[in-house]
Amino acid sequence: MSKYSEIAEILKGEILGGLYSSTGRLPTEYELVERFGVSRQTVRQSIALLKNYGVVYQVQGSGTYITPPDRIASTRAHSAFRNICLFSTYIGEYIFPSIIRGIDSILNGRGYKLSISATGNSVEVERRMLTTILQKGECDGLIVEGTKTGFPNPNISLYQELERRGVPIVFLHCAYPELSNAVVVGMDDREGGRIAARRLINSGCRKIFGLFKADDRQGLLRYAGFAEEVIESGLGLENSDVRWYTTEDIIDYGMKLSRDEVESFSQKNFDGVVCYNDMVAAAAVRDFTRYGAKIPKLVSFDGSLLSKTSPVSFESLGHRKEELGILAAKKMMNMLDGRKEHSEFLPWII
Repeated sequence: MSKYSEIAEILKGEILGGLYSSTGRLPTEYELVERFGVSRQTVRQSIALLKNYGVVYQVQGSGTYITPPDRIASTRAHSAFRNICLFSTYIGEYIFPSIIRGIDSILNGRGYKLSISATGNSVEVERRMLTTILQKGECDGLIVEGTKTGFPNPNISLYQELERRGVPIVFLHCAYPELSNAVVVGMDDREGGRIAARRLINSGCRKIFGLFKADDRQGLLRYAGFAEEVIESGLGLENSDVRWYTTEDIIDYGMKLSRDEVESFSQKNFDGVVCYNDMVAAAAVRDFTRYGAKIPKLVSFDGSLLSKTSPVSFESLGHRKEELGILAAKKMMNMLDGRKEHSEFLPWII
């Protein structure tokens, strides 16, 4: 990072932290030269960058003044960068191309470019990406699919620092519980879990199993709805009626059921399964077939082609992928224009 960028970041943090609110103005060029031990030209480059950030404005012959807090967000909408950053866990998954298309359709109309990065669901990679944004300061807003949202996240302070600097953030699917005021755009996962279980119950299933992902809140919420529906229907739910897995289980071993698990499933007379998503459901069909077991009725999530092209098709609740992307981008534009936004969760397509 250049020296003037480094100084601009320091001053921006101080401005957004309220250090100069009592005077309403930045120290003079001379004072900044003395403080940082740099040339006047470097100080002027730093101030120019702060103007691009929208946190200061200059009055000819008077000095550099702090932009009022209620104007910072709207000023950011006219920043020189015109750049929205998008963090995804895995860009190539079947959901995300449509989400990206939806986001881009709105951003293009407003003259913004979309910079896409993938965390690989790694909190370490997420930390590096957040740190880069904070250091470079060239991101007007962040749309992010959180990493391991089912677990405590060590990067919360970085998200809080972005918020403190006035960078709007929209979360896709779900947010970290520690960020209680986060704006989220997602599907109604809890209700989805209820719907999936109800579809099996209404089709005659009386012993229902669940396959859920443990390291993101989508999996936890889908499980919560599933459990509520099964229990309220009087079918009962035991620990052995649910199999949990994590992202690492898939990366390291592939999503699969062992012969013992399939045989135990058959012995306990399970006749229905709610699966976290279509990839899990397709893997279950594969493994039941591999071990010669009867395939139970399956209900899954996302409505992808996997539900139709699997050797045994299964029902899948439809995900509003492109619509979700459009909604996220619209909320981001509203936040950049200084308007307050709220979380919104879309119903599943049955």
